Amino acid sequence: MRPGASILVTGKPEPVPLHGGFDRFAAITEVVLAFGLVHVSWQALKYFIMLGQWFAQKNIIPGLTMVTFTFTVMLLSRRSFAAYGLGTERWSYHLNLGLVCSLTLIAVDAMGLVVISSHFDARKPLDLHTPGIAGIVAVALLSRLIVLLLVWKKRGVIERIPSVITVPAIFALLSVLPLVAAHFHRPSMWLTALALFFASGFGEEIFFRGYIQSRVDQAFGCPFRLLGLEFGPGLLVSSLLFGLVHVLNTVDYFHGRFVFAWWWGVQTSFVGLFFGCVRAKTGSVLPGAILHGMLDAFARIPYLLP
Repeated sequence: MRPGASILVTGKPEPVPLHGGFDRFAAITEVVLAFGLVHVSWQALKYFIMLGQWFAQKNIIPGLTMVTFTFTVMLLSRRSFAAYGLGTERWSYHLNLGLVCSLTLIAVDAMGLVVISSHFDARKPLDLHTPGIAGIVAVALLSRLIVLLLVWKKRGVIERIPSVITVPAIFALLSVLPLVAAHFHRPSMWLTALALFFASGFGEEIFFRGYIQSRVDQAFGCPFRLLGLEFGPGLLVSSLLFGLVHVLNTVDYFHGRFVFAWWWGVQTSFVGLFFGCVRAKTGSVLPGAILHGMLDAFARIPYLLP
């Protein structure tokens, strides 16, 4: 990383002078081109490789494309993995934090939806006609606020959880989806659970919050402070591009279908802000990646129930 670059490494960036206009223009240009290249690449792989459609249904191709691109750029440009939230510093604490945040958010969401007796398709955007939309939004905001409080207030008990417990607990939690599927005699969901966790959760966090958010903040610095969070324009840019990738979920370049899911993009941009705040506060991609992967996996469970 260039001397003087402002970037979150430990969660507390040191203020440094911002770079010139060319560096900022280069950073924005780089991440926009990277976004376009990655998206077109996985669309092409989906249609032009054997089993492409099957891998696409499991969300494997997008995640692998994002991870491959990010690590290739990092290695070729000799950038610091730690500066991009991909280092190993405090990995045990971040692993524990990801597990605790996942358990908390899933529990609060589940209890809240039971209380308001609401059922909705988490794989699709909410609209104003969704039954109980006010309650759903309230539950989502509450659960994410609690998670952010956990991230903000470092708990000693989280630090002391041994990794020998955390790792099996993460996989035990992830196994809930395939076990529910097996209980109700649905097709096996083991591969789907792993793909959602690693390819979707880790892939999107590594690319959007690891590469894009860090690259922009590297050029612009982190001049903003709100409620103890120091952040830069990378938080907004990564969130907007995260929303845009969901807008393009209904677009098919190779078959001339240009239908844009704008409302889905608006909602997922706010989701991106949530994960971006976790990345900015912790200085690591790991807690958000675990949380993201778990949420994607648990979102499939309601559709397995009779």
